[in-house]
Amino acid sequence: MQMTPKVFFSYSHDSDEHKAWILALATRLEENGVAVTLDQWDLKIGGDLPQFMESGLTDADRVILVCTEPYVEKANLMKNGGVGYEKMIITSQIMQNLGSNRVIPIVVNNSLINKTPTFVSSKLYLNFEPSAYEDSYCELIADLWGESVKPRPKRGSNPFARQPKLTEAQIFELPQSFSNPALKGTVTFNPKHNNGRYWVGEGEMAFELHWSPSGSGSIWLYNRQESIHSVRIPPQQYIDISDIDNAEDPSFYCEEDSISLSVGEMAVLQNINGYYLAVKIENVLYRSRDTDDRDELTFSYVIAPAKSTSFSKHV
Repeated sequence: MQMTPKVFFSYSHDSDEHKAWILALATRLEENGVAVTLDQWDLKIGGDLPQFMESGLTDADRVILVCTEPYVEKANLMKNGGVGYEKMIITSQIMQNLGSNRVIPIVVNNSLINKTPTFVSSKLYLNFEPSAYEDSYCELIADLWGESVKPRPKRGSNPFARQPKLTEAQIFELPQSFSNPALKGTVTFNPKHNNGRYWVGEGEMAFELHWSPSGSGSIWLYNRQESIHSVRIPPQQYIDISDIDNAEDPSFYCEEDSISLSVGEMAVLQNINGYYLAVKIENVLYRSRDTDDRDELTFSYVIAPAKSTSFSKHV
């Protein structure tokens, strides 16, 4: 279970308004479960200021430096007084914990070019100016509790190195219609017939293509059929299927389960047996709704034999 984070505020008493701003921020952190050490609460009249600073800085898990212009100037000049003394302690602790994120600079009321003191100039800071206050507060409270407002996504596998994992080839039987067993050819059919499904190739080199109408001059191609392992999109500099020398080129990429292809565009599919197919959209024709039986999709295709990744010699 996450331990309660303990925070010490280091700031300069610029004005009553600034002290009230600090108090409001510290109060909000306390209400969010953070244990805050703050002079306005914890330093009593007649108390020992250096001892308060030293014990507060030493006991805290994190130290928040409120970097207003006067704070930065005092810290850089090493003036006598609170900020200077705190700087000596903080600098010493930073040197003992190089690379740690113990010190958190936050910036407010600050138009300086170098917005943080020199001794923490390498540290990332949070912008607490009014326009960014809420976003920065969310980052601060999440960081104090060891959470993230932008959690790292789960790392997947390399999409370009994936290969079908089969112990033996899967043989698919083609339907009598809506299929072409040839290794290359040009097909014209109505994508609203047979639920948009059309087979090319045969046996372990079979591919089930699943299409559906899209916008004018384009067609949807799906990537969720049983026979299909992956679909990838060549960049626009590839004009013809013969231009594709490497179906596993890292520039070919698609993680979606459907893609919209326009006339002239191509896709490269791999079936679950490891063979590659390239298709190119030659024409898409949609007529009015009343005559949609005359809609047409024309595509050319090539299946590379022997699980080759190159189509240049097989067109």
